[in-house]
This record gives sequence, structure tokens and C-alpha cells, in this order.
Amino acid sequence: MTKMEALAALDFADLMPDERRAALSKATLTGDTWPNPSPLPTGLPPVPELDPAILPDELRAWLTDIADRFSAPIDYVAAAAMVAIGSVIGRRIAIRPQTQTDWTEVCNLWGCIVGPPGALKSPVVREVLGPLRLLEQQAAEEHAEAMQAYNFAEQLYKIKTEVATGGVRKALDPKNAKPGDLEAAKARLEAITQPTPPAAVRYITSDATVEKLGEICKDNPEGLLVHRDELLSMFSDLDREEKATARGFFLTGWSGQERYTFDRIGRGTVAVEAVNISVFGTTQPTRVTKYVRESLRLRDDGMVQRLQILVWPDIGKEWVEVDRYPNSEAKKAAFGCFNRLHAIDAVAVGAEIDAYAGPNAVPFLRFDAEAQLLFSQYRVELEAKVRDEDMPSEISAHLSKFRGLIPRLALICHLANGGSGPVNAHATKMALGWSKYLEGHMRRVYASVGGDAADVARKILRRINKGDLSQGFSARELKRHHWSGLTGERVDIGLEMLVEYEWLRIRTIETGGRPSSIFHINPKAFEQNG
Repeated sequence: MTKMEALAALDFADLMPDERRAALSKATLTGDTWPNPSPLPTGLPPVPELDPAILPDELRAWLTDIADRFSAPIDYVAAAAMVAIGSVIGRRIAIRPQTQTDWTEVCNLWGCIVGPPGALKSPVVREVLGPLRLLEQQAAEEHAEAMQAYNFAEQLYKIKTEVATGGVRKALDPKNAKPGDLEAAKARLEAITQPTPPAAVRYITSDATVEKLGEICKDNPEGLLVHRDELLSMFSDLDREEKATARGFFLTGWSGQERYTFDRIGRGTVAVEAVNISVFGTTQPTRVTKYVRESLRLRDDGMVQRLQILVWPDIGKEWVEVDRYPNSEAKKAAFGCFNRLHAIDAVAVGAEIDAYAGPNAVPFLRFDAEAQLLFSQYRVELEAKVRDEDMPSEISAHLSKFRGLIPRLALICHLANGGSGPVNAHATKMALGWSKYLEGHMRRVYASVGGDAADVARKILRRINKGDLSQGFSARELKRHHWSGLTGERVDIGLEMLVEYEWLRIRTIETGGRPSSIFHINPKAFEQNG
């Protein structure tokens, strides 16, 4: 007789309260009635390596140089660069992924890199965002000069208004007024135009209230990047009930094309004709696992699925010091690419304008014939995956966002490569390469949720093996021991997995008050785990 069979044969009257005894007397605890438990998930699934060939031509040498000098995964620099270059294009030019419909995608992206502490995520991202920060600095200097001219014009406006107002008063004096004086004075007053303060052109921001971000977006309809070093802290903050407005604004900004209006007492009405927000940041494995698990359980509103440039590469065990100057030619070409795209002329690259799309219409390109065939074939395969009944719902939801992601990436690669006219097959193949790469990393992120639960489940099984937990134990009983890794909600997550994989069975006990639950241990599970 095995140890578990012996446990099954015990008289539990001496071990458990009366309400458990009644339930267990009805339970068949012999191994013959139990199935063999399923193996628990082990480790993280492998992810594809990034092929530098999918990086835009004018950025590739610069990005590989950064990754090499920092001895960091090229995935980090690639993800940051694609979001950054997409934020520069924003709504300046869009893509229509079909030959005749008005389905339109603009170039903002949301992304995040996942890595352990000390993996040089932040320094690498800081280096990649250098071109954006330079554009931001130049724009700030130009705005300061424009503000000086505006302040002078505003003072002149006040003086002219005072003089013209004095003329109106004089014309209204019946003792001194002559015929026609009033009309002439009114004309002079009406001819004075109040100067308009110059809009502050922005490219990147890190910490702004939603109202302030709305004002920035109003002045920058082409779009801007919101960069947060620890991105999921911002996402967790947006999940709070009192931040519902901010959350809604960010969700609007993800599509990059929708209007948003703030109505506030004191601030009045701020109408943002088009909210285009790119988002990028970093996080750690434990934080992304916790956030995804809670997001899917408590909200599941698609927020996490909007992080489409989500990469979690393996970190090399050996760090190699590289002490050399940056590749100046590659850096010059990359900064030139950013400069060219922020000032891109839509007409010059052959973009069309839909006459029926209204005053905020975005110029657009379509695929050329070969690229269109590639994308259409990809779309057929994608829709089959999304509709697969065996596909987990969260993965189907994430993949469904690839409908718009791949055209966006194709357009970004096309323009960053210096292309004009219809988006070509070369850029489209690069985007399709991104699709395979990103799908693998996305699956690792969702698998990590189960992997974390499996780690807790194994800790619970070890306690069973040691005899610390007896047949018919409760979650509360397990938690009160405060064993390492077995506290709070982690216990519930591990127990749920053990039940799902048939290592345990749960039984609800009616006590006359609030029902309680106990867990039966599969004898076969103990034999496999022992």
C-alpha cells in the first residue's frame, strides 16, 4: 500500500471538523477512481530570434551597433526603434490595406520589452530614443523663439486696442464727434487681430496628467510618444477606478484616429480632433506575468493585447565588454531617417487624399500588386487562427490586433527605407517577418501566466510530499503557514492549476453559513510526484 492509499484509508474523524467528516464519508478516495494527472507546464516556451533583415534599411546598422556596444539583445533596440519611428510618422501618412475599401491604419504602435533587472533595458532604450529627444529639443528652441515674437505681438495688440478704443470713446462724445468718426473708429478697432500663441510641437513625453496630455495631443494631431521606464506601473495606475477617464483616453489614442473631447469646469472644453498616442516602456518578467494574469481575470478589456510590440528575449549568460566608439556613419543615417520622416511630404511620396474623409483626412498609400497578394494571403491564415475554437481567447484577441499591426509595420518599413508610391513587397515581407517574431514572443508572455501558477503548484505538491498537507486540506489552512512562495492569491492560483490538471479535486462543504472548500489529493498524483 502506498502512502497515499494509506492516507485514503484513514479515519478522518480524528483529523477534521465534523462538516468535513460528513463530506469525506461520501468521497471515494481510492486511486481506482482518479485519472492520471496531466503534467504541469514546465519553463517558458522558446521564442524566435530577431532577424536583423526585418529592420528598416536606414536603421539596421545603427541598431545592431547599439546592441553590440551594450552587449544587449538586439530585440531591445529593435522594439524601441519601431515604436519610435512609428510615432514620428503617426498620422502624417496612413495605409489602406485593401484595394478599394476605406479601412485605414495609421502608424502609432504600443510596445514593451521584458527583461530581468540589470539587463540594461533602460540605457539601451535611452540611446534609441536619442533622435526623438533631439527633435524635441529643436522644437522647444523654435517654440521659445516663436513665443518671443508672440509676446511682442501680444503687447502691440494691447497698445493698438487701447488706442483704437480711445478713438471709439472720442467718436461717441457728442461735443467733439464729427459725422463718420464712429464708423471709422469702429473699423480701426475691428481691423486689429489678436495674435494666436504658437503651438508647442512635441515628440515625446514621460509624465503628464490626462488633461495635460489632451492639450499636448490637441497641438500635435500627427501624434507623439508616451515613454515610461516601468510601463506596467502606468498600466496598473490606469486600471484604478478613479482613472477611468485616463484609461479611456489612452484606449482612444491607440487607434490613432478618433476624436476626444474634455469638458471640465475651469478648463472649459478641450476638443482633440485626433488622438494619436504611441506608447513604449520596459518591465520585468514577474511584473508582466502578474499584470497579464490580473488583467485577464479582472478586466479583460483588451488593454494588454494592445501591446503588440511586446518582446521577451532570452538573455545571454555571458556579458562581453565592448569599449569602442559608436558607428558614426550608421548613427548619422539613422538620425537623418528620423529627420526626414518628421518632415515628410505626403504628396511627394505619392499619398492620396480622400475627398470625402473630412477636414482631418489622413493622406494614405496602398499596397502595390505583389504586396497586396502577400498581405491578403497572410490575412487568410491570420483569420483562421483567430477563429480557431481551440485557441485560448486571450491569444485570439491578441492576434486579432495583427490585422492592423502588419499594414502599419509595412508602411513604417516602406517609408523608413526611403520608399515612395505604393507600399512594396520588400517592406511587406519585413512586416510579415515581424508577425512571426512577435507571435512567438506574445505566446511566451501568456504562457508565463501558467508558468507562474505551475511554480506555485509545484510548491504545494512538495508540501504534500513532505506530509505537511493532509487529505481534505483547505486553502486557508495552507495560507496560514506562510510558507515561502505560498501566500495570498498565489495559493489560489496554484490550487486552481492543480485542480485543472487533476492533481487535486475540490469539494464544497455546506456548513449552514458561508460554504467552505476542501481539496482531495489524487493518490496517483502523489505516486507520480513522489
